[in-house]
Amino acid sequence: MKRKWIAGLLTAAMVSAALIGCGGNKEPVGTDTGTEAAGMKESAESSTAQSADVSDLSGQEEYVCKIVCVGDATSESCEKVAEAASEITMAKYNTRIELVRLSYGSFAEEVNLMLSSGEKLDLFPNFAFSTITAANTGQILALDDLLPEYGKDILSVVPDTDWNCVSIGGQIYGVPNNKDKAEGFGLAMRTDMLEASGYDISSIKTEKDLEGLFAAVKEKYPDSYPLVSDNGGMGYYNITRDDLGGDFGWLENCLDDSEMTVVDWFETDTFKEIVQRRYDWAQMGYIMPDAATNTQNAYELMAAGKGFSYFCNTKPGIEAEWSRKVGKDITVVELVETYRTSASGMNTWYIAHNSEKPERAMQVLNEIYSNPDLSNILINGIEGENFLIDSERGVLTYPEGVDASNTTYSSVAWVWPNELITIPWEVDGADIWKQTEEFNNNAKLSKAFGFVWDNSDVLNEITACNNVTAKYKNALDCGSLNPEEAVPKMVQELKDAGIDTIIAEKQAQLDAWAAQQ
Repeated sequence: MKRKWIAGLLTAAMVSAALIGCGGNKEPVGTDTGTEAAGMKESAESSTAQSADVSDLSGQEEYVCKIVCVGDATSESCEKVAEAASEITMAKYNTRIELVRLSYGSFAEEVNLMLSSGEKLDLFPNFAFSTITAANTGQILALDDLLPEYGKDILSVVPDTDWNCVSIGGQIYGVPNNKDKAEGFGLAMRTDMLEASGYDISSIKTEKDLEGLFAAVKEKYPDSYPLVSDNGGMGYYNITRDDLGGDFGWLENCLDDSEMTVVDWFETDTFKEIVQRRYDWAQMGYIMPDAATNTQNAYELMAAGKGFSYFCNTKPGIEAEWSRKVGKDITVVELVETYRTSASGMNTWYIAHNSEKPERAMQVLNEIYSNPDLSNILINGIEGENFLIDSERGVLTYPEGVDASNTTYSSVAWVWPNELITIPWEVDGADIWKQTEEFNNNAKLSKAFGFVWDNSDVLNEITACNNVTAKYKNALDCGSLNPEEAVPKMVQELKDAGIDTIIAEKQAQLDAWAAQQ
């Protein structure tokens, strides 16, 4: 790789992405972690000023840092990527990279096995993991002692308040990713089918407005379904809700709920209205009849012409992302304005409890966060095999004969620590990271923004309630069950399983947090 030339291009691509913080969270965290992080930053700056050569760590004993990430890649490509990445980390830290990529479906199970067995593991993302659960069960390490000395570049980029979203009991347990951190909801549609239907989507503002569109598409394509499911699920509710860290008990309208009342979502009129509408759509033939048992993802169904649309998150580049995955041009219409909760977009990287040398893991994590060359390799693979660089436009393209469907190293940029310092892909556009910065900065905040839920006292009730929703939720979301019959049964079974106990605990924690803001 032409290091100096690429470094120049990557530096030009870097943006000062002013991430929106998670607010002054004190409960259940217990301390003002934003202030603590500010103290860390001052300590790191002081340490740097006092040291003549703090960056010379190349004389350390050689170490192998094992990174486990999610996404499709061949073992051979992972080895090549690890070797290329190691050229950078060996020169600076005498640390070699070992890289493992796991599939989306097996990631949680395999990483849990590594953590429980004591197998070597240094760094992994929170994909399918909860920070509060991982911290409470001792799976991950607190980073407070490591960040000031070995994470100086991270501290200089991550806003002080963002640390609250990854803090438990006053200690920091993860490094927040630098990426899109807000969310909105919309409908992703095949552009060719939309245009053939002749329907004007300019009047569509909410999910309620979709029925006319679906009718027009069904008339034009009687053998296709206007709305499909994704692997048996359709969990987008297309409202500005805050699930307050997951489990049960939500703010139904988190932008307007000044009283911050935690409710059982499944008892609300809004939930009943949504599932009734989808049941009606299914009866009209607008939703595939086997939606709740479908084992294909929405991209495959839309690519094959079996479906016209599916719900999606909205963010800069979402149309290009869906077009790439479906293999057809995609149009997205917004159904919910952009907003942010403590959890939305808060992807995180952890140091495993079984890391042999946590300080070496932090050195590597800091380098990934701040070194454009290293991030580009880990995210996008090997130049000439997985991507080409268009120097004139400042974007990446695929080599001849390679595309997203057959590359040996798939790009899952949002999972990695800092996608915003890498070269963007052609389909996303050279200004995608600037758009992402604006997207984050313009998002409205949930009234509970900064609250972190600790579920450790109600784990039994959560398990029991999950068993109940497993029987009903997907089928109701997909319009496969009559809500007039199923919703009352589910609500009662949830009460019997202890949902009111969960909601009371979450309300108490939220009230305590709000009182200290």
